[in-house]
Amino acid sequence: MTKRYSGLILLILAGELIFSLPFHITRFFKSGILDVFQISNTNLGDAFAFYGILALLSYFPGGYLADRYPPRKLIFYSLLFTGIGGIYFATIPKPAVLPYLYAFWGITTILFFWGALIKYTSDWGGKDQQGRAFGYLEAGRALVASIFSSIAFLLVYFFSQNSENFSRNSIQLVILFYAITTIVLSFLVLFFLSEKTKQSISRPPIGSSITINYYPIFLISIIVVCAYCGFRSIDNIGLYLVKVGNFTPIEASGFVTSLSYLRIISALAAGFIADKITSIKLIIRLFIMTILGQSILFSIHPQTFYYSLLVTGTLIIIFVSIVSLRAVYFTLVTHSHTPSHRLGFCVGIISLVGFTPDIFFHSLTGRIL
Repeated sequence: MTKRYSGLILLILAGELIFSLPFHITRFFKSGILDVFQISNTNLGDAFAFYGILALLSYFPGGYLADRYPPRKLIFYSLLFTGIGGIYFATIPKPAVLPYLYAFWGITTILFFWGALIKYTSDWGGKDQQGRAFGYLEAGRALVASIFSSIAFLLVYFFSQNSENFSRNSIQLVILFYAITTIVLSFLVLFFLSEKTKQSISRPPIGSSITINYYPIFLISIIVVCAYCGFRSIDNIGLYLVKVGNFTPIEASGFVTSLSYLRIISALAAGFIADKITSIKLIIRLFIMTILGQSILFSIHPQTFYYSLLVTGTLIIIFVSIVSLRAVYFTLVTHSHTPSHRLGFCVGIISLVGFTPDIFFHSLTGRIL
C-alpha cells in the first residue's frame, strides 16, 4: 500500500512540475515575463503555438510508447530534458529563440510523458475508483502548483527591486528554481518509481482481435477540447486583473497564486462526486456553471457597485468549474470500454484532438489582448 501511494505521489509531482517551465511561469508571472523578455502577448502566444504543434504531433506516438514501455524511464527522460531547457530559459534568450524553446518543450513534456501519466493513473484507480484516482492526480498537481508557485512568488517578492514590478534577476531566479527542481525530480522518478501500477493488466487472448469503438473516443475528444480551452484561459486571469481590475502586477500574481489553492479542493471533490453520480452527469453540470460564470463576467459593467468583488467572485466560480472539469474528463475513457493494453493508444487519440488549443489558443488570445 505504501509503495502504491508513493508511486502516485511521485507521479503527481512529475505531472505538475514538468509543465511548470512552459506554463507556470507565464501563468503566475505573465506581466513580468513580458517585461523582462521584452515581448508582447502576440510574441508569447506564437511561442505557445509552436509548443502546441510539437505537442500535438507527440500525443499519438506518445500513447503508442506508453503501451509498450514502463513509465519510469519515459518520465525520467521527459523531466530531465525539460529541466535542461529551463536552464537555457533562465539565460533570458532573445525573443526570436523562444518559439524554438517552446517547440522543444512541446516534445519533452508530451512524447514520453503524457500517455504514461494517464495510463498509470487509470491503472492505479481500477474499474471502481477512476474518479478518485484522477481526482487525486489533479488535486495533488494543484497542491504542488500552489506550493511551488507560492515559493516562487516569495522569491520574486523579496528579490524584486520594486515591490510593484518584476526585476530581471527575480524572474531568472524563479526560472532556475523550477528548472533545478524538475531535474532533481527526474532522478527521484528514475530510482523510486515502481515499474508497474498493478500486478495484472488484461491481455487479449492469443489469436483474438480487439476492436475499439471510436465514436465515444471522438465525443470525449470534443469534451476535452472545450474544457481545455477553458483551462488555458486561466493563464490570462492575472493579466485581466491588471488591465481591467486595476490590480498591480504583484497583486494579480498573488491573487492567481491564492486562487490555485482552490484547485486542490475542487479536483478532489470532483473525483469523489464523479464516482458517486457518474462523471457524465458531473461534467454536464460543470459546463453549465462555466457558461453562467462567463455570461456574468461578460455582462458586468466597470461602473457597477462592488465591481472588483463581483469580478473576483465570478472568476472564482469559473475557476472552480474549469479545474473540476479538468480533473475528471479522462475518467470518461472507462465508458468507452477500452481494454487496458490499448489505453495509451486511445489516450493518444483523445489528446491529439482534445489538446489542439495548444496550437491556436494562446496565439489567438495574444492577438485579442
